[in-house]
Amino acid sequence: MSSPITELPESFRPLLRSEYDRLIDLGVFEGMPIELVGGVLVEMSPQGYDHRNLIADLNMIIAPQVVGRHRVSVQGPLAVDDISEPEPDLVVNPLPRYTGHKTGQALLVVEVAHSSLRFDLGEKARRYALAGYPEYWVIDVAAKTLHRHTGPAPDGTWSAIEPLTGGTIGLVAVDAVTVDLDELFAY
Repeated sequence: MSSPITELPESFRPLLRSEYDRLIDLGVFEGMPIELVGGVLVEMSPQGYDHRNLIADLNMIIAPQVVGRHRVSVQGPLAVDDISEPEPDLVVNPLPRYTGHKTGQALLVVEVAHSSLRFDLGEKARRYALAGYPEYWVIDVAAKTLHRHTGPAPDGTWSAIEPLTGGTIGLVAVDAVTVDLDELFAY
C-alpha cells in the first residue's frame, strides 16, 4: 500500500460534509471506520474494553438525568461545520430530535480517547470550540482523567481547560446533571 500524504498542499480542496453524507448514502464507506474532520477522512481507532465500558457507563449516568429534557446520542454523526462530521462517543442535544442539519446544537460533546488523545485535544477541540459547543470533554482512558473544556471562543480556543481525576461535576449547559468521576473511573 502506498503511503498517504503527510502535508496538505495550498491548493487542497476539502471534502464537504454534504458530499461526505452523499457518499455514505451510496454505501461507499460501508464497513469502514472513518469520520470527516476538517475535510479529511480520518480513520477511527478500534475500541478496547475500557474505552467501550466508559462510554456505556457515562451514558448510563447521564441519560436518566436528562430524560424528557434532552437527548443523548452515542457514537453518532455530529454536524460540526461544512467540512466536519465526526462521530463523538457521546453527545447531549436539546430536544426536539437532532437532525444533523444545524451546527452548534450540542450541549455537551464527549470523546473517549486512548490512541486518539492528541487529535481529540487538538484538532477536534478546536473545531468544537469554533462550532460554539458550550462544553467538551476528552476522557483519557489510560490516565483516568477528564479534560473539561468550557467557554468556547470564536478563534477555536477554550477559556478554561481543566484536567479532572475525581469529584463530582455538573454540566455547564444542562441543569441538574452531575457526574461522579470517582464512580466513572472505578475500573
